[in-house]
Amino acid sequence: MKDLLDAAPGLDANAVEQRAREVLAEPLYWFPVRHHSPTAARYIAEVLRARRPKVIFIEGPAEATELVQHIADPKTKPPIAIYSSYRDDDNVLGLAGIASSAPDVPAKWGVWYPMLPYSPEYVAIRVAKEIGAQVVFIDLPHHGLITPHSAEDAEDEAEADEPEDELDEEDPEAEGAPAEPPTWENLAVESNFYKTLAETAGYRSWSECWDALFEVGGRHADAEEFRRDLTYFCAAVRATTSNDRMVRDGTFAREDHMWRAIATTLAEKQLRPEDAVVVCGGFHLFMKRELVPAKVLPKGTVYATVAPYSYYRTSEQSGYGAGNRAPKYYEMLYQHTQGAGSVVAEAPIRAMVDHVVAVLARGRRAGELLSSADAISITQHARMLASLRGHQAPTLDDVRDGILSCCCKGRPEEEGRYLLTAMTEVEIGSAIGRVTPALGRLPLVFDFYRSIDDLDLGETMGKEKKTKIALDLRQEADERRSVFFHRLAELGVSFAKLLEGGESNTLFREVWRVEWSPRVETELIENNLHGDTMEAAATAKIDEELAREQEDAASVCERLLRATNMDLPGLVLRIEETAGHAIDADSRLVSLARALTHLTVLRRQAARKKIREDVVVDLEGRCFARACFAIPEIANVPVEDHEEVLAALKSVAEALLGDSASTFDRDLFVENVRSAYAESTSPYLRGAMCGLLTETRAQPAEVLSQEILKFAQSRPEVMLTCGEFLDGVMATSRTAIMLGAQSLVEAFDVLLRAASWEQFLTMLPRARKAFERLHDRSRVAFADRVAQLYGLQEGEADKLAQLDTSVGAAVWMARIDARVAEVMKEWDF
Repeated sequence: MKDLLDAAPGLDANAVEQRAREVLAEPLYWFPVRHHSPTAARYIAEVLRARRPKVIFIEGPAEATELVQHIADPKTKPPIAIYSSYRDDDNVLGLAGIASSAPDVPAKWGVWYPMLPYSPEYVAIRVAKEIGAQVVFIDLPHHGLITPHSAEDAEDEAEADEPEDELDEEDPEAEGAPAEPPTWENLAVESNFYKTLAETAGYRSWSECWDALFEVGGRHADAEEFRRDLTYFCAAVRATTSNDRMVRDGTFAREDHMWRAIATTLAEKQLRPEDAVVVCGGFHLFMKRELVPAKVLPKGTVYATVAPYSYYRTSEQSGYGAGNRAPKYYEMLYQHTQGAGSVVAEAPIRAMVDHVVAVLARGRRAGELLSSADAISITQHARMLASLRGHQAPTLDDVRDGILSCCCKGRPEEEGRYLLTAMTEVEIGSAIGRVTPALGRLPLVFDFYRSIDDLDLGETMGKEKKTKIALDLRQEADERRSVFFHRLAELGVSFAKLLEGGESNTLFREVWRVEWSPRVETELIENNLHGDTMEAAATAKIDEELAREQEDAASVCERLLRATNMDLPGLVLRIEETAGHAIDADSRLVSLARALTHLTVLRRQAARKKIREDVVVDLEGRCFARACFAIPEIANVPVEDHEEVLAALKSVAEALLGDSASTFDRDLFVENVRSAYAESTSPYLRGAMCGLLTETRAQPAEVLSQEILKFAQSRPEVMLTCGEFLDGVMATSRTAIMLGAQSLVEAFDVLLRAASWEQFLTMLPRARKAFERLHDRSRVAFADRVAQLYGLQEGEADKLAQLDTSVGAAVWMARIDARVAEVMKEWDF
């Protein structure tokens, strides 16, 4: 390692080496690690068994030290993760309404600390139990890194010309909230030492650099050599990292907490430094050895637990910042160094062979033509690449390149896409951990399993078993199941997914896909801060959403419907009041139309859900009226908003047509549609509104043909827009338009006769689109009228064959067929 230090420009190699030697010589034994490094895990196990310390300090969340016994429990099987959450109940950080949905909603944060079977921290905990050593987590709790909202921040916001986007309470970046446990690897990648090293040695990534220097090939004879080289490496990284960077990411604050935890624990237990081992990221070996005043942590609700995790969630592909790029591959690398007779130097080769065989098998299942000969070629190719790159043994990068070079005949992202998928799946693996039952369950998790038993859903708990469940909501048992599933869906728990139901025409039937997996518990744990029961957590989630969207009628009414589906009567009463305010405040047709649809569904469920129908009817009437008043505002919306506006208009019209109790003011709707029609300059929207007036029987169908005739008599540039007008008509009028089909065909015929060939070609695309909107039977009916207009007698339409010919020719053929039939009847066979 010293030769690397000497080669780095601008680095005082002697000073770095001296600093590293000082740390290595301390009576307190420091062991540097990288998260999820199998080599570091192997060496820390050797060190702990040899030194047998009385206390082991580990870079882990200090608030979770009491969970160590459950992590070390033999019934706990990684991958697992410590989950730590914080809720600022009294807004001591001043972030309510900034890092949460509203000023009265507490801000919340949560962080996961994953552990794999070969994570050095996990291995140290297991060995600590074996040798009887105490484990102390020393890292600063994550909520100690959250930046409070200052008075200066408030002044800046008040002076800002434009409001900033709202920060969601789930946004991990909100106000400096940590999204995941901090890691020294980010600092390493940014350091000048690493950048110079990577450029000189040709490393394409930090992971390739780490593997080549520390992970594979048996470069180090023993744990002390590994410890020494990694200490030198981290000393150089730290020497080329700015203090400002370490202040910004909280490194100094964390290290102050770590050192205080180490010093106070040794003093309280009256232990010598020689009786302890510190297991932490190599970057932190050089923290200041001086006590500073303890950081005051913000008050609030803090909770920590251990949950099952998965290899995928620990991988880089999941977005985890300190992720392991290939959890399963490195597990194989670790396993080949364990057990009697294992030869460490052979582990990379054995892991490579196992990995290549698994990738080829997975690729064959996807249809790739791969054979055992390919496996031989890949392993040999990877060995040669490792030799060319100066690696002592093949790294994962060498293996990846070997697979692509030998098996991909073309571009990897196209011809090799199935192979790439197989590589990724095998590298990550599918392992899911479990946690000892001795830990107990969170109240929310307990409520989930209690509900599973109460609702007789135990058969759905088979591992990775997918089940379709059809519910008849008129049955009490199925209604309760529906409530349970809707609450889970609200919380974002993947146990149940609605496949069918929820629409107005399927009020009494729902079909759900139910699938249990260990990630269900993880998702429940993440919702723990919302409440101790499914009902309380779902209520809290809806409340937070409402606080953010109080004047959005569609959102409020949708949440009213969801609260009803989740059987949250107290919340329903509160939302009913909020819905009235939102409807009165909202002036957007699209939002009001969606709200009206939700209220219509809710009204039809009122009796079954035991909610006051008169209240819903009142909201429905107010929403309809507000939507009518909003119609003139959409007369000239941009083209990109046409379809959304059209859908809203149709929703309001459908509500009116389905109003058997005459609740809605039909005249109000007609008046405002006519007003919008008069103001609109868009042929498409004018056609749509004209179609609506026809569909609601506000005008006779013949008015449509009169409008078409106006186009025939207009200037050429106006005539050309007739296709758009007709498209709008067909988009909104499907039934009433057939009443005036004959006059419409005649008017369109006049239009086409008045148009030149070029004008006809211009109108044709939109006209064709208009008729394509019709049902097949309606199109046939129009075609019959066209044929009759050109001479086909009534009753002869069924005799027409489908021919690629003109209408006139088809008419003559039908007449010929009829005459032939008459002649044939006279034949004597």
